[in-house]
Amino acid sequence: MTVYRSLCIWALCGLVLLINVDNARAEPSQQQRTATGAPNRFVVTLVAKDERHPWFGKGFVGRGHEIAFAVNEVPGKQLTLVRGQTYEFEIRSDPLHDFYLSTSPVGRGRKVLVEGVEGNFTFDGTVKFTPTALTPNVVYYQCQNHTYMGGRIFVVDKAGQVPDRAAVEAEASEAIDEPEVDLKTLTNIVKNKIAFAKLNVRSSAGAKRVKSSDHSKAQKMLRDADHLIAEAETNLQAGDVANAQALIDESIRTSSTAFQMVPDTQEIKNRAQADYETLVRRVEASLASYRSYALMGRNKDDEHAKVDPNKVRQDLITAQSLAKDEDYEAANKLLRTTQQSLDTAVAKILDAQTLTYELSFATAKDEYQYERNRNQEYGRLLATVVEKLNPPQTKMALITVLSKQGDDLLEKADQSATQGDFTLAIETVQNSTVRYQNAIQMAGVRLFGR
Repeated sequence: MTVYRSLCIWALCGLVLLINVDNARAEPSQQQRTATGAPNRFVVTLVAKDERHPWFGKGFVGRGHEIAFAVNEVPGKQLTLVRGQTYEFEIRSDPLHDFYLSTSPVGRGRKVLVEGVEGNFTFDGTVKFTPTALTPNVVYYQCQNHTYMGGRIFVVDKAGQVPDRAAVEAEASEAIDEPEVDLKTLTNIVKNKIAFAKLNVRSSAGAKRVKSSDHSKAQKMLRDADHLIAEAETNLQAGDVANAQALIDESIRTSSTAFQMVPDTQEIKNRAQADYETLVRRVEASLASYRSYALMGRNKDDEHAKVDPNKVRQDLITAQSLAKDEDYEAANKLLRTTQQSLDTAVAKILDAQTLTYELSFATAKDEYQYERNRNQEYGRLLATVVEKLNPPQTKMALITVLSKQGDDLLEKADQSATQGDFTLAIETVQNSTVRYQNAIQMAGVRLFGR
């Protein structure tokens, strides 16, 4: 029995891994990105849908999902992008919620935007988008599997240009199989939004920051948001529910922008510290991966693939010193550069070592044993990755489910092998391996060839 496989050399039964460079970059907040000169990069996460989301109502009275994509921590954040510029969306989702760009406001895999897009249907990685002359004036970021999780992206020809909001009117013509929202339900939704907006503008932590600051523009925007609330209430009392909804949505967006202008310095500091701790773990993991290849003497003649481990250790010490002085921005910048050099070196080694092997097995039993050994290596790797990288609780829940599925399938594979059905056993153990691979990637490690 002969099996052809494309494999990259690795110490663990043909397994090749590389810490994902994109995942390793713990992205700063909107204010921090502006300060560090990276305004064209957005972080996309999962949050519970709330009143700030443009389709909040649909998530609870129709089929729209109750979970939302948040861009830079704002659910359903509306974006304005310029044609010809390249933007990156760093996706931190899960396998149930693949991110993609679309010309449909509904989502759920409809009307995929292809022109200028790289990486659609990603749950853990980077999607690049360069709007072109062919890109519509309004497009959307949405989920492949669910409706109304994302938000609008306005596309303009030059920076500062006013978006073509009339293009949004086309949303009404989108054929969707969702029930219409009755007037009573819509009225209650608007009332709830008004109550939320009042608390947000008048007594939230963000409002207190703005009011106590010397940021006159943010203070004016907060006053404008309060006036919009009053207008929304007037319209609602007059029975104009649709206009009241539009006004209160604009109030929430305006107050959110004002809050972003006066960031919570302690929150930024805490996030930067958390980013530092994550980066330290990832650099150490990347260094261990690089050393594994170096000890095996791979690519000795390629200077571009070489990294000085002593310099990496010195960088870690320097970053620790900077962090002790609470200069997390400098520490994190150093660690990101260090990790980039490590991952680039390993990638070059892997690119040079990709080979195709012809694996010949005398019997199906021999092939099953090979697949089972390979499966066990992935299982051990998963345990190591979880221990070293300590994924967040939201990801650990899915990792645990995938790991349990892998364990159960392995047990079934062994039962089939015991009964002599090696064809079924091989298929089942391969399915088990896929579960472990998915869990490893969920933890933050990219597997080459997948």
